Amino acid sequence: MAFKQITLILKRLKPIQRIVFYATTPMFVHPHPPKKPNDDQKLQFEASNLSYDYLLKQSTINAVNSASEALTVTFTAIETTSKEYRELLTKLIILMNQAILQEVNDSHWDEILLLRSEIQEKKEIIVRFIGYMDYVHKMSEAASEISFLAGMDNLSITLTQRIDDALSKIQIEKNSNSELETEYTKVQEESIRNCK
Repeated sequence: MAFKQITLILKRLKPIQRIVFYATTPMFVHPHPPKKPNDDQKLQFEASNLSYDYLLKQSTINAVNSASEALTVTFTAIETTSKEYRELLTKLIILMNQAILQEVNDSHWDEILLLRSEIQEKKEIIVRFIGYMDYVHKMSEAASEISFLAGMDNLSITLTQRIDDALSKIQIEKNSNSELETEYTKVQEESIRNCK
């Protein structure tokens, strides 16, 4: 019954959609749950896989993966928050310039105060993330050294390159923020002079 209704619906549709339906029908007609693996398919334990050297290497790989993930997440958080911070700061600079050049009403000043509050919140978040990055950097350096000591030189070199790349990009974000903050300070200084 349901198949007839679906067929009627498909007749009204384009031929391509019928092909998709017929191609996907076997998935729904014969839904078999995955079978349990037999003895040949199961992983077999070997004594060499239980040695301390092997276990240390596996632990090192996990540590490097965790450090790499923390590095990526922290850098992304800093980058995203910095972009949002600069956007807010740019809006504030524009509003301050408007206030300098012409008479503005109270709603304009309210908007400036609101933006200052949002900017302060973003700045605090950036400072917290940068502080977090210091610890992630230490953790990543330790994971890199451990992987070197475990004999996994390529892993150590790769993680060190990722650390350097993230730190250089974070420095670029800091510099961009500082440049815009300097510009805002100048605009604010000019605004104070005009109020006298």
